Amino acid sequence: MFDVAGYLLQKHAEESPDRPAMTTMKLRKLVYHCQSWHLAGGGEALFPEATRNWTSGPVCPEFQELHQDYFTVQTGFFAEELRVCSDVETTPPRPE
Repeated sequence: MFDVAGYLLQKHAEESPDRPAMTTMKLRKLVYHCQSWHLAGGGEALFPEATRNWTSGPVCPEFQELHQDYFTVQTGFFAEELRVCSDVETTPPRPE
């Protein structure tokens, strides 16, 4: 799912270099539609994460968790956020 989001952000930045950021709501809906179109065409799922129907539209909870504090995101956002999360999860606890 993060690969799909990263690809969409990259294509958006290439096509709109003067406005490379995209709202998180638009991005999550585009990710959902990519998954839907791929499945409707008889293909396998693009990503294994489940999509939920929320009041504000379709969303993957893991995706929402990463960008919930941001209104817009741009290329590299998910790579950086995932790296930071990975560092946090693998950092051993400090001795007290």
